Amino acid sequence: MNRIYKLVLSKLGPYNKYNILAFIPLGFCAGLPLPLIGATMSARLMDSGLSLTSIGLFALAGTPYALKFLWSPLIDTIKIPFLNNLLGKRRSWLLITQIILFLIFFIIATINPLEDLYLLAVLVCSAAFISATQDIALDAYRIELHSEKELAAGIATYVLGYRIALIVAGAGALYLAEYMSWNVAFIIMSLCFLLGPLILIFLPSNNKITESKDKNIGYFGRFIQWTRTAVLEPFIEFSKRQSWIWILIFIAIYKLGDALAGNMTTPFLLDIGFSKIQIANIVKVIGLAATLIGLFIGGMLVAKYNIVSVLFIGGFLQMFSNLFFAIQGVVGVNTNVLMLTISIENLAGGIGTAAFLAYLSKLVDSRYIATQFALLTSFMALSRTQLSAPAGWMVEGINWDGLIIFINNFVNLNLGAAPDNNIKWILFFTLTTVLAIPGLLLIRKSTKDF
Repeated sequence: MNRIYKLVLSKLGPYNKYNILAFIPLGFCAGLPLPLIGATMSARLMDSGLSLTSIGLFALAGTPYALKFLWSPLIDTIKIPFLNNLLGKRRSWLLITQIILFLIFFIIATINPLEDLYLLAVLVCSAAFISATQDIALDAYRIELHSEKELAAGIATYVLGYRIALIVAGAGALYLAEYMSWNVAFIIMSLCFLLGPLILIFLPSNNKITESKDKNIGYFGRFIQWTRTAVLEPFIEFSKRQSWIWILIFIAIYKLGDALAGNMTTPFLLDIGFSKIQIANIVKVIGLAATLIGLFIGGMLVAKYNIVSVLFIGGFLQMFSNLFFAIQGVVGVNTNVLMLTISIENLAGGIGTAAFLAYLSKLVDSRYIATQFALLTSFMALSRTQLSAPAGWMVEGINWDGLIIFINNFVNLNLGAAPDNNIKWILFFTLTTVLAIPGLLLIRKSTKDF
């Protein structure tokens, strides 16, 4: 028994350190913006009476996530006056971004979407830019602060905090909107960003010296040197990979079907008759539990088998799970079917995400972790931003009538049995299933370097 106790302690040892546990609240702050400008914002816009096409286009607000590699070298080197001496480079950037995010979402709370739609769009885009900047600083800080043995534990606590944020900013915001108002919901969400600064003051600065030792090269020489080492070399190294173009394309489209479906999940459920409370209870809470289980299973599969095989498994399951939303459209408001649909969708997404993150980690050169990881995650963000933006138009803008007649007459699927409003959703989710296939076909080409 004593040996078992010591074994457990040895496995949990890293989690007893403050610099590890602190990444739970920091991961929480990192995870808050994504649902607030994504699914939660979609629900608010749906309640305001905005069209599905306009709601879908709001996914473009997440464009900064896809472009953050452009300014990641700046965040990696620029020091904020006064705060740098007080907190260090990484913590000063984190403090600034978290305070700005608090202010942005506080202002968003006071806006009527229909009356100030353009202002709301600007604020949401700004929130995405600041959030992406926070991600750059936080990833670099985490890598610098933790030793090689602590890195896995640091990632685990970060992901835990991130996932908690998805519940709070997802289900929590929906509860608050239902029982109070959307204004109150966003005010409370904005206050959550102040948790980060309270934690940062107790963490070490861990500044890295990046200045040139050569004092004679001057400011212009230092700029040229910085441009070469911080900006050019990471990209040059990556471009030397045998399949680098296929890698970037694969990263952008692997989760395309999943992203298109995810962009419209909340509007779909609201449109067919589910309440915000039902969505909060099932989609957000049960969905999170299923995602965590999927991540665990995916991690076990990656450890036991090769990444390529698990990418296939995860991609296929993600594609298959979209069909369950089509089934949901056929049956309508049925909580049992919804629980099954959400469980399968999030379980598949968790497995796919675990394999995908392992794949991205394997691609990064240890010399250029921050910049290359920003590059890869930027391409990953394309599927949930630019590429998923037409999702709303696909639902209400495509003329499905001819396809419906074909299906009813030749495929013998009686879609007419489903409510008329649901048919467009059934066909949309079927289409997202088909759009997941190219990602599967590119797995082999994008893993040649392995």
